[in-house]
Amino acid sequence: MVRPGELRREPLITAAVLWMSGSAWYLISEAVAASAFPNYSYAHNYISDLGAVREDALDERRIDSPLAEVMNLGFLHQGLFFLLGAVFLARALPAGRGRSAFLVLAVVHAVGNGLVGTFHSGHADDVAAALHPVGAVMAILGGNLATIAAALLLRGHAAARFARIAGFALSGIGLTSLLALGFATATGTSLLLDNGTWERGSVYAITTWQLVAATVILTARCSRTDEVLAPAR
Repeated sequence: MVRPGELRREPLITAAVLWMSGSAWYLISEAVAASAFPNYSYAHNYISDLGAVREDALDERRIDSPLAEVMNLGFLHQGLFFLLGAVFLARALPAGRGRSAFLVLAVVHAVGNGLVGTFHSGHADDVAAALHPVGAVMAILGGNLATIAAALLLRGHAAARFARIAGFALSGIGLTSLLALGFATATGTSLLLDNGTWERGSVYAITTWQLVAATVILTARCSRTDEVLAPAR
């Protein structure tokens, strides 16, 4: 029987598995695509470069990713698995208004990743070219805000405290990186770090939190403790 305020075990474990699988799939897809991309730089190049093929150079950068399909599938699966994990986390939580906001943000993140994986950077079509940056902002902003929302939903659960602290800290890094990237892009200047580094700071904040939250949940499960499930007293 589930006590009032307690997190439901089965959907919580499912959410952890989905988040760990989605983030791992995404990071592996990125590494595989980058390994086949000539002279690819994690610090300088955008992540989206790995999902694009373009005959002409874009912004003095050559975009010709031999394994573009791998990266685009990584975008799509990250968005899908994040959303599915959010649905199961919502099912694990007691009823409350915060769940709806969290799910809406997860949908924004998923749709954004879908746009990024479908409409590639430097696309010749004007509409498609506009949808890519819109999708990128939706994915990054939605994911980081969803991380904050999830941390707020987990308040009061003792063993989830580390996941909550990590959520606030990582989303702060992610949102700051997004602002720095936007400023650098708008002004055409390098703000301390290259644009690729700022972009990865905003994206990795999301995937890192997924791994942290999943590890906290699964570790509690493997150690046969119920601390992550029961509300703090």
